[in-house]
Amino acid sequence: MYLDHAVEPNRSLSRQGMLVVLGVLLVFNLFTAGFMIVIGAYPAPIFLGADMIAVTAAFWIMDRRRSLRAERVTVTSDWVEVYRAGAAAAVWSTAPGFTRVVLEDPDADLPRLRLASAGRYLELGAHVGPAARTRLAGELQDAIRRARDERHPS
Repeated sequence: MYLDHAVEPNRSLSRQGMLVVLGVLLVFNLFTAGFMIVIGAYPAPIFLGADMIAVTAAFWIMDRRRSLRAERVTVTSDWVEVYRAGAAAAVWSTAPGFTRVVLEDPDADLPRLRLASAGRYLELGAHVGPAARTRLAGELQDAIRRARDERHPS
């Protein structure tokens, strides 16, 4: 296998960071709820609990959206395949000898990365930044070149 690369959206907060933020919020809400009960504001903990549920749901939804946009690209001597999250089978499958990597406007703020074969195109990495897209294009070109060289040595 020449390339097995997971392409995931950029994120400013890792899963571990998300758990830390939720943990800090939970501790704060528990202390605040305890204080509210001590001073006799009995309904306040209900709203603090609702707040915790809403924030947790928002983080979970954002994490789920991120995982649904993930792609996996594999290059072997036989196939160039692209899998998308949730898809049971590859959404793109071609032989390396017939596959081109097209990086349109590499100097632009958002270059467009596509795989091309027999008049078909598949856009890759639409959810990642320009540096990651350019790096992925280079890795793909190198992997496809090595796969072609194995099947058809010069």
